[in-house]
Amino acid sequence: MSTSPVALILGATGKTGSHLVNLLEQDGGSDHLSIRVAVRKPEQAETFTKRGIPTVHLDLDDLSTYESALQGVQRLFMVTGYTVDMLSQGKNLTDAALKAGVEYIVHVGTFHQPDRPQTKLIRHYIWHQLIETYIEASGIAWTHLHPNAFMQNFFGAVQDGKLRMFFGHERVGLVDCFDIARVAAAALREPEKHASGRYFLSVEALTMTEAAQILSSEIGKPITYEALPASDLRKLPIGQTMESAYFECIVRQMELLQGGQLPDFADVYDNIGQIIGEKPIMFRDFVRNNLANFAAG
Repeated sequence: MSTSPVALILGATGKTGSHLVNLLEQDGGSDHLSIRVAVRKPEQAETFTKRGIPTVHLDLDDLSTYESALQGVQRLFMVTGYTVDMLSQGKNLTDAALKAGVEYIVHVGTFHQPDRPQTKLIRHYIWHQLIETYIEASGIAWTHLHPNAFMQNFFGAVQDGKLRMFFGHERVGLVDCFDIARVAAAALREPEKHASGRYFLSVEALTMTEAAQILSSEIGKPITYEALPASDLRKLPIGQTMESAYFECIVRQMELLQGGQLPDFADVYDNIGQIIGEKPIMFRDFVRNNLANFAAG
């Protein structure tokens, strides 16, 4: 029987969480780390069960599921929903984790510096900051991850020879979700190294015109950039499915970015290589690694 610490992974079907599960699955049965995956719906469990990965039922909106999901867990990869309810979810989950004896939380937030004026302009930045402060005050050891714009957001954005994005003409820092997962895995494996760390994850800042040039070079056909107004976000299907308060935060974020009021978005850091011991994935590498996802563009 393994005596390795148990890490509970939330968001395991997401862009970052799915990579994280793949990385930590390699530790299964060792004395390094064992994982469990939190699932909200029974059909989500089947995929992991077939791989021999234990699952537990956890619905962040149902307090009755917290205790059993956290039983025997020492480390927690924590993400909350895209809703104002993230505030209650974050508090309640932290409280339940403390009661269950969880020793360490890796929390995924947003790319914001708490002490900068622009942070006050976007509500979901503040919501994440409140959750982070609550985790820190709980007494549980913690690490906060602050990823910049996901490279995966380019999937589906290239169509008919156009790269269509909402970033205006500003320079935006990018990070591959695989690298976010590699940082999270490093932290979960060695909390003593990473506790109290705030990791801002942004490896390369590009304008979307520069991104289109890289796409053109790697795909082998001309791609030009078309800047979309922030208001067009409301025309997308996600505008009908995401909770309105959180969605309007995203619209506001893009409005401010396009107006040059979020200079932080262009910040880059060299910490990923130091944390994982390998070079981070740059945008050109990302495109090369995922050509099939851009082929139809």
